[in-house]
Amino acid sequence: VLVHRLAHLKIPNWSRIGRLKRANIPPPGKARFQVERYPMCGRLVCDVKLSAKELIRARSYELGTLCQSVLHVNVERLEVTPDEVKAKYTSSSSLVELVRATMVDSVYVLRLMYELNVIPLALQITNIAGNVMSRTLMGGRAERNEFLLLHAFTEKDYIVPDKQYGKKPIKDEHMDMEELLGEGVPNKKGGRKKPAYSGGLVLDPKVGFYDKLILLMDFNSLYPSIIHEYNICFTTVKKIIMISDEGEVVSAEPPDTDEELGILPTEIRKLVESRRDVKKMMKASGLPADLKLQYDIRQMALKLTANSMYGCLGFSNSRFYAKPLAALITAKGREILMNTKDLVQKLSYEVIYGDTDSIMINTNILEYEQVFKIGNKIKAEVNKMYKHVELDIDGVFKYMLLLKKKKYAAVSVTKLPNGELVCSQEVKGLDMVRRDWSQLAAEAGRFVLTQILSDLEPDERIQNIHAQLTKVGTDLREGKVPLSLMTITKQLTKAPDEYSDKKSQPHVQVALRLNAKGARLKGGDTVHYVICEDGTSNPATQRAYHVDELKTSDTLRLDVKYYLSQQIHPVVSRLIEPVEGTDSAQVAECLGLDPTQFKEKPKPTDDFGAGEAILLKDTERFKNCDKFVFKCVNPECCCEIPVEGPVRKTDTSSHSQTQLVLERCPNPECKVQPLQYLADIRNSLTLAMRSYIVKYYQGWLICEDPGCPQRTRRLPLHFENKYPVCTHCGKNNMYREYSEKQLYTQLSYFQHVFDINKPPYSEMSINIDTFNAYCALKEHVARTLACSGYSVISLTKLFSGLFPEPIKIKKEPVDDR
Repeated sequence: VLVHRLAHLKIPNWSRIGRLKRANIPPPGKARFQVERYPMCGRLVCDVKLSAKELIRARSYELGTLCQSVLHVNVERLEVTPDEVKAKYTSSSSLVELVRATMVDSVYVLRLMYELNVIPLALQITNIAGNVMSRTLMGGRAERNEFLLLHAFTEKDYIVPDKQYGKKPIKDEHMDMEELLGEGVPNKKGGRKKPAYSGGLVLDPKVGFYDKLILLMDFNSLYPSIIHEYNICFTTVKKIIMISDEGEVVSAEPPDTDEELGILPTEIRKLVESRRDVKKMMKASGLPADLKLQYDIRQMALKLTANSMYGCLGFSNSRFYAKPLAALITAKGREILMNTKDLVQKLSYEVIYGDTDSIMINTNILEYEQVFKIGNKIKAEVNKMYKHVELDIDGVFKYMLLLKKKKYAAVSVTKLPNGELVCSQEVKGLDMVRRDWSQLAAEAGRFVLTQILSDLEPDERIQNIHAQLTKVGTDLREGKVPLSLMTITKQLTKAPDEYSDKKSQPHVQVALRLNAKGARLKGGDTVHYVICEDGTSNPATQRAYHVDELKTSDTLRLDVKYYLSQQIHPVVSRLIEPVEGTDSAQVAECLGLDPTQFKEKPKPTDDFGAGEAILLKDTERFKNCDKFVFKCVNPECCCEIPVEGPVRKTDTSSHSQTQLVLERCPNPECKVQPLQYLADIRNSLTLAMRSYIVKYYQGWLICEDPGCPQRTRRLPLHFENKYPVCTHCGKNNMYREYSEKQLYTQLSYFQHVFDINKPPYSEMSINIDTFNAYCALKEHVARTLACSGYSVISLTKLFSGLFPEPIKIKKEPVDDR
């Protein structure tokens, strides 16, 4: 804003805001960070928002959100648009109000800077890395590591590689760590391109709810420790060149154990040892609070520098980019994690999850002290195998809800010095901590999660969840929910006009509309919007509006159905998926939605087969099946007769009785027995079975994510773990909307409801004609089931090619004549 006003007003000597004399103001088309750095060259510019992104994780990095999460203060800020700023100058009272609001914001920015220790931390990092402090304050971890290694290699008389400019588009230095970890980054089309090399190993989670103590163990600074353990450096590793169909492939292998320690592991050793010394100094008794704070800042700076050292090897725009070294480090990390998992399993403990440098172990016990004994035993066994790689106990979970990779919630238990156990909730990767969900959905998810992870009985948990969801649905329809809870926030990753898929990105459309009215939203800014009903039939992604647009419009109103079905329902459904006693259909019913649209989807895993399904109770096996219904042929009745079994229960004023379905119509005034029109029932049964067979062969595919609307009959070309990847979200797998198992179970259910030979029906006194009618309908279904190959494996056909039939030689009678 300041540079724009300087250029607009043509201020002479404008470069005095910096310390370098310049003639031309940077044009508006330049990159955002270049525009910010160009005029302020030589000055220390502390951007608290930028520093907060490196130091903490928050839902949003706007001033109000940071005050709430860091200062624990709810701030009611005065939001002023550029047009409103002009109007504030029309009167002294409005101008004073604007000045007061600006000063209040400045005070909060200063408080945040002091609370996060931005300046002292930046000074310590600058002293360690040997770069310029102004660049440290602007972020850019890759640049700090470059300077640290430049000093180290120059000191040893090495010639360092030149910095490459102009070959690739300049990327944001505050990029996500995903590229540094080799996990793939978004490509130009919005999808995710293949990573440059394999990243950290993520073990397949054993999904479920755990109410026994879970032990969390992790490796201290795994990648820096691997560099030190295996002496990985430019000066030590052996370069291997392999020729393949794709061309020349360069890889690396660790040096011999007697090789002299390289530059990279030496620098990491210095950082680790310095941090260890500082932490020892912090434990000294009688240490003044100010000095202890300085030591804490120093050890934090050492930790941040050491942990990001690996990043410069995997960051393609780094001076020290070395893909073979980065790939070698991650390969050793995967090997260490797998070795640890195998060792834990040999000790007869169950590993339920692992991610890069951590592992979770189900101890199956409830004693807190006993868990630490197990942890110390595992720690001792693992640490025997390495010199510098160290496994340690990171925490203990009382309850844990494990949903999928990188998505879980748990109640962490810690013991205070006085022996008291303190519980705290820990959430990783769930929807409620992501920014692109409304606060209403996040609050509903937090309530459900709190109930699941509470000490209540299972039935009481489910009852509380259903009651709260019913209340939320009612309040939303009656307009009792504050507008602030309905707001969705999403960050722009680039300028709004640079998006190729603007229509499918609601926050981009809002940003373009606001920019057309004078706003200056750009890449890195957060957009706040709500989904409204605007009288059109456009999809929800094209009905996004800013909160101010909703307040000033008479035609817009909030889309309640969208918030119930696309915000609250997906968040809650994912949380309750492993919990027994409820499902997504019941959640929809509590919210006032049509439960038939949210029936439980089949899981894309190898579920139990037909042989194992026989061991289940019939109520559990057929709980998701549709009932068979036929219509009474009596023209005076014509009622629909549902069949849930050979008999039905009828309640009378005195007691309940049972009736055979084929002997009596449920309408007491109807005198026509269903037995008399058996052919019509058979035809209805045939049509019902055919409808489910047709449904299966339609071949509809759906995404496993309840929040993803993708539904298609076209098979995607990209597969992952033997399942096609969704073409809409690009993250989750797709699977059949109606699977082979569902079809087989439904047809088996039709056979089950007419099975009169099962107890207790086999002990009933039944008319011979009625008995034959039930048997005829059951055999009718059995003939259809016989055409299904789902439950039968023909061993003859399976092994027919392995054992050829012996050649039969026909013997002719010998003529003795």
